[in-house]
Amino acid sequence: MKLCKKALSAWNGKYDLAVAQVEQTANKLDNAIAHLQQKQNQLGQWNKQERAYSLWDKSPQTVEMRNLAKGLQSPQLQERLSSITKVERQKFARSQASSPRQARLSA
Repeated sequence: MKLCKKALSAWNGKYDLAVAQVEQTANKLDNAIAHLQQKQNQLGQWNKQERAYSLWDKSPQTVEMRNLAKGLQSPQLQERLSSITKVERQKFARSQASSPRQARLSA
């Protein structure tokens, strides 16, 4: 009878260990599945953002703005803008210089 009890308790210990390992494995699987679902949701969001960006990037307005920006960066246009800015500054400086004279003349 003692032999049976020892064998049964040894078997119960192995059974308990096996059950604990199965539970641990099930928990790891649950965590892995939850992590996978989270990453799939994140991937879905990224795909949605990519589609929105792609639509925006290919829209006629975006293409037009991109071409306009390239045109504004051309050396000829930059040189022309610099020239206009220089002339406007000179005009402003002359108007500022003549203002004190006009004030003195009208006084």
